[in-house]
Amino acid sequence: MFIPIFPVGSMFVTGSEFRKRKGFQIAVNGKSVIAVYGRILSLMFAGWFLFMAYDYFTGYMASQMGNAITYLIPGLIFSALCIYFYFHYGKAKPNDILLRNKMGRLTGYYALPNWFDYGDLRNMLGSFESEYKQKYPDGNWKADLQSDKVEPNKHMLLFGLALFNCMVFDSPENDQLYFRADQLYVLKPEGI
Repeated sequence: MFIPIFPVGSMFVTGSEFRKRKGFQIAVNGKSVIAVYGRILSLMFAGWFLFMAYDYFTGYMASQMGNAITYLIPGLIFSALCIYFYFHYGKAKPNDILLRNKMGRLTGYYALPNWFDYGDLRNMLGSFESEYKQKYPDGNWKADLQSDKVEPNKHMLLFGLALFNCMVFDSPENDQLYFRADQLYVLKPEGI
């Protein structure tokens, strides 16, 4: 069957070949599940209703024209839903695109941070903390981030620390750190 019966996970696809996908498992993405069901079901219903309307229209009987209209209207509605699910539903908003680009430059994965499970987020936070301690042995990333003048070469790493810290330890203080790091980390074109 080409309709998933019950979704048990989602996959972040990093590459694909014929009948193969490369990537890793992430938590079930509700938008992705709705998009799959919406696309498949709206396409099936649109096809069925439009076929039935065509069948009645080609019957050339005046008594069947009412039946043809009865099938044509839902067919057009499901066709519109199909177009919506294929071309509009779930498309990234500008803020999501910006965050995904920041994540891509930071981790290599152009994904939203909430797509990762808690364990992955903790691991990413740990690796960024280790990297920060290695690069700046005398530095405290939270204090550095709150200082009036933050060195530009620290912006991206501080953004990663604040982001994953905020995702792992949700608190107003961590939200403020993330907001500060997000303001500092302005994406520049590649190569600059």
